[in-house]
Amino acid sequence: MAKDSMKTTRRQILASMFAGAACAQQPCAVPTPVNTFQGTVGRVAADSKASPLPLNQARVGSPNIIYILFDDTGFSDLHCYGSEIATPNIDALAARGLLYNQFHTKAVCSPSRASLLTGRNSHAVGMKELADVDQGYPSARGRITPAAATIAQILQSSGYSTYGVGKWHLVPNADQKVTGDRTHWPLQKGFDRWYGFLSGWTDQYHPSIIEDNHPIERPNKPDYHFSVDIVDQALRMLGDHNTADAKKPFLLYTAFSATHAPIQVPKPYIDKYVAEYKKGWDKLREERHHRQLDLGVIPPGTQLPPRNPGDPAWDSLNDEEKAVFARFMAAFAGFLEFADEQIGRLVRFLKEHNLFDNTAIFLMSDNGGAPEAGNKGGFAYPYRDATTVHEMFLRLDELGSEKSQPLYQRPWASVSDTPLRFYKLWPYRGGVQTPCIVSWPNEIKKFGLRKQFVDIIDITPTVLDITGIAAPGVFRGVCQMPIHGKSIRATFNDPQSPNPRDTQYFELWGSRSVWHDGWNATAIHQPGSDFDSDRWELYHVDQDFCETRNLAAQYPEKLAEMKKLWWTEAARNGALPQLEAPPSRQPTYDQALPPR
Repeated sequence: MAKDSMKTTRRQILASMFAGAACAQQPCAVPTPVNTFQGTVGRVAADSKASPLPLNQARVGSPNIIYILFDDTGFSDLHCYGSEIATPNIDALAARGLLYNQFHTKAVCSPSRASLLTGRNSHAVGMKELADVDQGYPSARGRITPAAATIAQILQSSGYSTYGVGKWHLVPNADQKVTGDRTHWPLQKGFDRWYGFLSGWTDQYHPSIIEDNHPIERPNKPDYHFSVDIVDQALRMLGDHNTADAKKPFLLYTAFSATHAPIQVPKPYIDKYVAEYKKGWDKLREERHHRQLDLGVIPPGTQLPPRNPGDPAWDSLNDEEKAVFARFMAAFAGFLEFADEQIGRLVRFLKEHNLFDNTAIFLMSDNGGAPEAGNKGGFAYPYRDATTVHEMFLRLDELGSEKSQPLYQRPWASVSDTPLRFYKLWPYRGGVQTPCIVSWPNEIKKFGLRKQFVDIIDITPTVLDITGIAAPGVFRGVCQMPIHGKSIRATFNDPQSPNPRDTQYFELWGSRSVWHDGWNATAIHQPGSDFDSDRWELYHVDQDFCETRNLAAQYPEKLAEMKKLWWTEAARNGALPQLEAPPSRQPTYDQALPPR
């Protein structure tokens, strides 16, 4: 087909799509406010009848809900997913719960968090990419639209107490100022209490912290670490909750900084792993792959893909580089183990207060391993750091301390994502597929692996299902868009239950993919090029777990069907127009493109 003809066809398709989308977005009828006063009013109390307002109360026996969200933690980083890193407390949750091996995210933090908290696709709620700026389109406001109430808002209005600690990153930079608009801060999005930071990352020893609706001084004391602090605060909130109303259920959103840059943790946790990572990223990746096969986390016969384009072989490095780079990953491992210990403290609290059995815990990561520091890594600063490898070597004992703000070398991100290809920011499975563990002793009796395709938008509708709370059609006078996710409760005790969905699209900075019934089509957009020139790839992921066999040439009709499906889903979810990565992000995103 001629290029002009293709463009005409696409315009026709888009016109019909947008016509349908416009109809779907017409405002709903906001109901007339209900008169909740059922008494009578006379001149004095003697000839009047009082009518107290009804209380919002959760259903008797409702489970407590905990979201535990890791940051930049890849598919294989947890020990129960094949890692050499000690995560015994997380492993214990998985051993008596569920471990999913096809859980998908949005490949970068803000969209994943928006989707998790709303149960909707990120473009539809205004979080196309990082929340840092308003890009002028409904899909990219950097703020969650009021037409998509968060799970905290819904549960809060249904009789739950709601608490949040850790990372937010759902407001633009302008809103994070003391004088900024607080409309999209955590308390205004449904949390009774909040303790954490608003931006994308913060120092672990001296973090920038918001408590409830106001900033507090940065911590500055010996032996402080943010992972400990947020769990301390979570336990304080839950302790206060038990004292005030122990029968009331709660939601706790625990969003760790771990394992996002800066990779900072006390030195003993780093020293423990240095010898292990002297093996190098190629050897560690192979070892994780073998353990995953032994554990059954990946399908039998899954082959380990070759090293990602642009990532050097470990054996090509000199001795100084090997010494430096090994310590970076040791710091990452220690950071994760340290966070696991804090989860252990939280679980012990739940058990000591007889809360654990009726608490549904959803543990996951927002995207795959982080490639942004390139092959050299960042030492004094995570991104575009000018520190040379030799300077890092001379200051190696400072790595992971308050004297450094490191991010590991990109090939370690590939280890994090074993056996998947690529990393955070990419539409391949290495970017979008992460661990997901569910624990709920009162309900989950058939433990083990779950293979269903699950998206992060499915967690919140699952919570609505198990709490018996309907998603509101109107919330605080604003008509609500439908929940896009589907409950995965059926998977809790039926390993063979069907996938909760048959289709899921993805888009970030012009790169696209769409999954449908076990097939995945992907297009990588190179900044500065015409979107129509992007090359699409096709993978039958039900038979090719790691996307190693591109079938585009073999099945052109299937590829055409998948591309058309992507346009349909993109239009339906407000993912258009396609936008490139901003110049500040192009160097990190465009470091390793697949061969054309």
